[in-house]
Amino acid sequence: MSTVTFEVKTYEIKIARELTAMSGGVTSKFPAYILCRGDNYHVVIYILNDSSPVPSNTFIPERKRGTIFAPKWQYEWFVDLLRNEKPVYCYLNSQSPDWNALYTGQEPVGEHEM
Repeated sequence: MSTVTFEVKTYEIKIARELTAMSGGVTSKFPAYILCRGDNYHVVIYILNDSSPVPSNTFIPERKRGTIFAPKWQYEWFVDLLRNEKPVYCYLNSQSPDWNALYTGQEPVGEHEM
């Protein structure tokens, strides 16, 4: 089992009419993905079409790469987190890849936007 936590340093978003990816023998259709990079690791968040099959998340430690497959309605959550929070971290787990996630650093209760 391998787990990694890294700070997301940069991200990029690709939006297209329809892209496809294969994972675990499942071909998924998606209109967008978000690529988050740290110093050594990266994660690709695939934003799936509503009708697309949902493959399992992955983490391949040797490639320092993880995936998160998310429904289209969560796209805005990921973008909002990346644009408005700092620091943002990524957690990847090879044994339980469904736990792969982005999350924020600790913030004081009641903190609000200025």
